[in-house]
Amino acid sequence: MIKFKIIDQLISITISTILMLFIPFNVNAENESILEEVNRTGLLKVGIRSDAIPFGYRNNNGELQGICFDLVALIREKLSQKIDRNIITVTVVISSLQNRFSIVEDKVVHLECGPNTIRALDDDKVIFSDVFFISGIQFITRQDNASKFLNSDGKNLTIGLLLFTNTETLIKEKYPQAQFQLFQGIKGTQRALQALRQGRIDGFANDGILLIGESLAQQILIGNNQEYVLIPQPPFTCEKYGLILPNNDPNWENFVNSVLNSQEKKQVINNWFNTINNDSLSNQENCN
Repeated sequence: MIKFKIIDQLISITISTILMLFIPFNVNAENESILEEVNRTGLLKVGIRSDAIPFGYRNNNGELQGICFDLVALIREKLSQKIDRNIITVTVVISSLQNRFSIVEDKVVHLECGPNTIRALDDDKVIFSDVFFISGIQFITRQDNASKFLNSDGKNLTIGLLLFTNTETLIKEKYPQAQFQLFQGIKGTQRALQALRQGRIDGFANDGILLIGESLAQQILIGNNQEYVLIPQPPFTCEKYGLILPNNDPNWENFVNSVLNSQEKKQVINNWFNTINNDSLSNQENCN
């Protein structure tokens, strides 16, 4: 059991981390809304990544933390006020690129938080919330290799990509002559940056904020005067992130969006980045 920080003395929050071994979801009333369910059970179920620094990850002590954990704490606080329930327990299911939509669709969780690019979906059983963060697709590469990616079709380049991502599709279109090495799983980004440092790939493409986060974890210095750099500037795209929600509960959707559009949410984001002085991070903030 991991104790999450207490925002209010009257409200306790306990996070149980479940690695996809969970009890099937049950409801007493078929048409019960999420707000009604949480009011009845006192349980808020969320999915959060453990491989997406700074949104959800394990620190050096193995403890889960990240922007999404603080956002969920804020949602829990506001939810407690809305339904007038002092104690709400939060259960966290570790999500992934592969299961992030299905755990919401199958009602395993009430929402999933991670770097989910807002886009049109084939699945009409889930939707995205309003935007809670913006980043952009970029490469991390060695400073002396940066020019090879500009005005290039990818010939003589080996590029690392994460499987099952928008980035994979976009970069393969922009660099059709490149060789691609695909990474996947919880440690996909970590392994990709290790491959870059070992010279097995020339660059790794991902959302800039995720590249910055993993680089900090591996103590890789990024910047104009450092060994590694993020390119291009500005990014190829601007990726707007949203939470994944069920598509049949407008009251829940409206409530979550009201939290994401609050000043408190802005402060949550600011708290994570006010200690980082990084020219690449400032570029992410200008991506809109």
